[in-house]
Amino acid sequence: MGTGLGEGARRVADAVPSRYLLPTAGALLWAVCRRGYTEESLLVLRGLGIQTTSSSPTYLSSASTRFIPTTAIQDIFIHEAFKGFEVRFYLAIVVKGEQDLVVVFPNLLPSLSILEEVWRGARSCLYEPKS
Repeated sequence: MGTGLGEGARRVADAVPSRYLLPTAGALLWAVCRRGYTEESLLVLRGLGIQTTSSSPTYLSSASTRFIPTTAIQDIFIHEAFKGFEVRFYLAIVVKGEQDLVVVFPNLLPSLSILEEVWRGARSCLYEPKS
């Protein structure tokens, strides 16, 4: 004798052809493991550097984190890019010795007003003298 839920699942499994069970189980597992949101952050530590973090799209892998020391940062700026007929703004960090820019908030791409606020705060922590 099983529980009501287990008995119902067994009846469904017996009624459905086996060729549909594996793809359905895979789709359900994929849906359960996906996150419904994205988290991205920028942490500026005066005198030390910048840490960027982006969450993974699933619960099965961890977030990606990168630390850039102040001595390696050449500049931080807001740039614009075109996606179709739309203009997108992004915050980027130029790192010494690297050809590619480090894009902050690559998945979220927040609005220009939010990027300006983050840019001002980051520059004030990185470049203004300590009081």
